[in-house]
This record gives sequence, structure tokens and C-alpha cells, in this order.
Amino acid sequence: MKMWKRGILVLLAFSMIASGAFAQAKTFKLKLGHVAATDEPYAVAAQKFADLVKAATNGNVTIEIFPNSVLGSSRDLIEGLQLSTVDATLCTAAVLSNFLPKAQVIELPFMFNSREHVYKVMDGPLAAEIYAGAEGKGLKIVSTWENGFRNITNNVRPIVTPADMKGIKIRVQESQMYIDLFKALGANPTPMARGEVFTALQQKTVDAQENPMGQIYTSRFYEVQKYLTLTGHSYSPEVLIFSLNTWKKLPAEYQTAIMKAAQEARDFDRKLSAEKDAEFVKLVKEKGMQVTTLTPAQVEAFSALMEPVWEKYYKVIGKDLIERISNTK
Repeated sequence: MKMWKRGILVLLAFSMIASGAFAQAKTFKLKLGHVAATDEPYAVAAQKFADLVKAATNGNVTIEIFPNSVLGSSRDLIEGLQLSTVDATLCTAAVLSNFLPKAQVIELPFMFNSREHVYKVMDGPLAAEIYAGAEGKGLKIVSTWENGFRNITNNVRPIVTPADMKGIKIRVQESQMYIDLFKALGANPTPMARGEVFTALQQKTVDAQENPMGQIYTSRFYEVQKYLTLTGHSYSPEVLIFSLNTWKKLPAEYQTAIMKAAQEARDFDRKLSAEKDAEFVKLVKEKGMQVTTLTPAQVEAFSALMEPVWEKYYKVIGKDLIERISNTK
């Protein structure tokens, strides 16, 4: 009888230890900042990610989301990761490339022909080459989410051919590649943080901007822009990055939980982004924007002018890597 009771007590003790492992563990409150409005697909996915992490860690890891550039621009946020003033961020490869030059290959103009092409590259072994050196910069790359294919809006005229871009003052991301891209089209690119764009368009400091549909709609650019052209000239990811210092403080089981949650949120974001693109186009039309959809031949006319841009970035990124990504089936 005593042996039986002792066995029950051991089992109860083991059960309490197992169920209480997370409960007794150290807790972490993390800050994730990004520049999107709360109703953009990747912002919705960021909140889902926080919820998944909280559930998977029994509430011991909570992630507070700071949208709308509350903690600064994308560049500020990456510097915050390095300084450990921010724990995580979602940012485009264009901004990340200021720290990891090879990352800009993702946004090389007309690099990808479909979302499936993007995912094959970014979820495969090539991603390690693209993000090589991140940890040496104090960054932990967790996964590659989606912002989307970028399109041009402007207030001057419909953009149908590259010649229509001539002389247009266009806001671009703080990225030399985007400056080079639009100079090749004959435009006058002006680098600017996202938070300044609406006012710059409203005050006619610039004539145009380019962004994925989620940002075009949720930033209400239809209020200050007349024309939209669906150029799909480059693809912007949203890279989920943690501060390496923060990452190293997390126990292995929490790191695993975060990686798993990040993949689930990434897939949710990509699906939502693809579904929303057509809806956002319809909505901006209803708001009065004139929308131009380019034919494959018209897209090719834009793409053909990118040869010198690609040649320039062969030196920065590596011709071999660019060709392997371009040729991925």
C-alpha cells in the first residue's frame, strides 16, 4: 500500500513539474515596431504572431506591437535592434540592405515573376546566402513575410510607357537601388521615410510614390493621387528580425516557439496579402483613382531599361547569386 501511494505521489509531482515548467519560467516582455498602419496585411499578421507566441509560451513571452512608425522609421528600428532598445521589427529588404547589402537582391527590379517564385527562394537555402552576416551586425533573421509587389501612383499623368515617367518627382525608399531604378526610367527620385510621404504628396513636394497595394490604400494615397499603374516593378518582403541580444536571452524552448509562430504568421500574411491586392485595387477605383493595368509587352518595356541597374548590383550582390535566384523555378 505504501509503495502504491509513493508511486502516486511521484506521478503527481512529475505532473506538477511538467505543467508548471512554463509557469515558473522567467517572463519576457518584448517590443516589436514597424511602420505599417494596423489594417495592412503584415500588420494584422504581426498581431497574430504576438498572440501565437503568447499562447505557445503560456503567457511567458508577450510581444507588444508598435505600428505606424511610433518607434521610428524602419532604419531607426534596425538601429534599435542593434542598440537593444527594440526587440524585433518587420522591415523591407531595401532598408535592411543598408546593413546587409546582399538583402537588396530581393527588391532588384523585375527579379521575381510571381509570388511562388519569391517563396521558393526565400523559404529555401538561398535565404541563408541573402541574409549572410546578419548576426555579425547584431541581428537575428527569423523569417521572410510579405509586403507585396510595388506599383506607382502619381498626380501628373497615366503611366503606360517608361517615357511617361520622364521628369516626375517620385518618393522612394531610403535605398540607392530605388534611386537607380527610377533614374533609369527618367524620373527624379527623392528618398524619404514613409511617415513623411502623405504630406509630401499633399504639398506637392513630390508628384508620385510607389508601394504595394496595402500601403497605397491604407495610407489613403487616393486622397492625394489621381493615377495608379500596376507595374509590379519590384517585390517588397517584410523581414522579421530580432535583436540578437534579445534572442540570446530567450531560452531555447521560447526560441523554438517563436520560430514556429513566425512561420504560421508568415503564411497567414502571405495569404491575406494575395487576397487583399485585388480588393485594394477595387477600393481605390471606387475612391476615384484611374487605374492602368500593363500588358506583358508594356511590362517588358520597363524591364528592358533595368539592365544597367542589374549590372551595377552584380558588383554589390554577386552575379552568381542574382542569376541563381532569377533562374529558380
